[in-house]
Amino acid sequence: MVVMMKLNGLTELSKGKWEFRRRVPKSAKAALGKGEWKRVIKARSDADLFRQYALVEAEFERDVATASKPKRKLTARAVWEEALREESEVIVSAVGLSEDEAREVILEGLLKGASAGEDDVGGPDVEPFSKEDALEAVTTPPIISRGRDFLLAQALLNRNRPAPAMTLEDAREVYVKESLGGGEAVEHRPAMVRLERVMRLAAEAGLPASTPLVGLTREHARKVRDHMASRSRQGSENERVSPASVKRELGLLRTMISYGGRELGLLDLVNPFEKLPIEGATAATGARVSAREKVDPLPSKIAAAMRTKLSNDLLLIWRLLEGTGCRLGEVTGLRVSDVRLDAETPHLRIEWHEGRRLKTLSSIRSVPLIGVTLEAANEAVGSAAGGELLFPRYARERGADAASAALMKHLRSFTTDKRHKVHSLRHGMKDRMRKAGVDKAAQDVVLGHAAPNIGETYGGSEGLLAVALRALRAVESFEAGGAS
Repeated sequence: MVVMMKLNGLTELSKGKWEFRRRVPKSAKAALGKGEWKRVIKARSDADLFRQYALVEAEFERDVATASKPKRKLTARAVWEEALREESEVIVSAVGLSEDEAREVILEGLLKGASAGEDDVGGPDVEPFSKEDALEAVTTPPIISRGRDFLLAQALLNRNRPAPAMTLEDAREVYVKESLGGGEAVEHRPAMVRLERVMRLAAEAGLPASTPLVGLTREHARKVRDHMASRSRQGSENERVSPASVKRELGLLRTMISYGGRELGLLDLVNPFEKLPIEGATAATGARVSAREKVDPLPSKIAAAMRTKLSNDLLLIWRLLEGTGCRLGEVTGLRVSDVRLDAETPHLRIEWHEGRRLKTLSSIRSVPLIGVTLEAANEAVGSAAGGELLFPRYARERGADAASAALMKHLRSFTTDKRHKVHSLRHGMKDRMRKAGVDKAAQDVVLGHAAPNIGETYGGSEGLLAVALRALRAVESFEAGGAS
């Protein structure tokens, strides 16, 4: 066979037999457990060789790309299970040998290569090992950093050993995967931040992520609770965090443990965070603060002053918030196509899209545009100049946070009351509808709150839009009559 073209990394071993040999990039060595990547190719013709070379090269590129990606550190349990899967795959591939014979042959090859320090087994970034090393590691969690060959040797030597215990980190992993969709989507980022904070606080209190779930005690729970409650409030060294904050954080930890234990098969797991008393976090003490008490509607003079202070996109966003009661993220994430100016009832269509997620399913709705709010919507569409997004500067990840920071900077020049926030406009719309005599069901339609009665969810979008229109017209009429 004559190969006219030089193929990178290919060496002829004998007639019809070739070796593909490529050095593994440094970024992938530890994960692959080798310094070189090799395959033997058998080909009957040049065309066959080219075809198989392309397949093997593609396999090499895939392995390197996968190994080079940053990965979250695996738990001891996950690493051990990966080692057992690796063992099963290798045993199955050993044709013509019994399972015991295959294990002996494979183990002999692994140990021989490791002791010889061959690049294709260890590589400079992977520590070589002996049989004694693998046996000694039985008493400790498997170490992924020593490479896949070490894990495979450990699995072959100790396949019947008890699996490492399920830990808090295992519970976290399965909770993120199953309940938070892997934690990658934009709508799950805040939950991921809270979860990481809770795990960090637990570790500070003496409950590290490596703690076995079956070893959790009430004493652990009390220590975590007391540590959380002892922290200073952000921005104030003299104030402690509120009991409500501690309750939320402990609630997330409790949920993660219960969910993880159930999904991991620990059906008899006793969660020590269940019914854990939190001083000051009961309704009887008055320490719990309701959403109404945290945010106050803005006085009309302050809202009007903001309109004179703001300009461009921030002014248009403010006017839309004030006239619709929408959440800030619902407005900053609007597309131009979501502003239905040519409809019989001009309205904003609040719905899910790739650039913006919504808080709940009930948030999907149509909100009428009337009066000065309709004027603001027209201006915003005109300013978008044919683009896809209504406010491209803020229609991005954390864009609503950026808009909130900009608006709050101006708002604080008119009020220092901590209960006065951008979200006060939404609370204000709720109060305005109450004063105008709008019934609660109609208020929920405008604001996108879940209906308490299943019957209220029946019907089409046109009927709901009509309900919302009557509600906002009632507010307009009531306020035009001079009521405050």
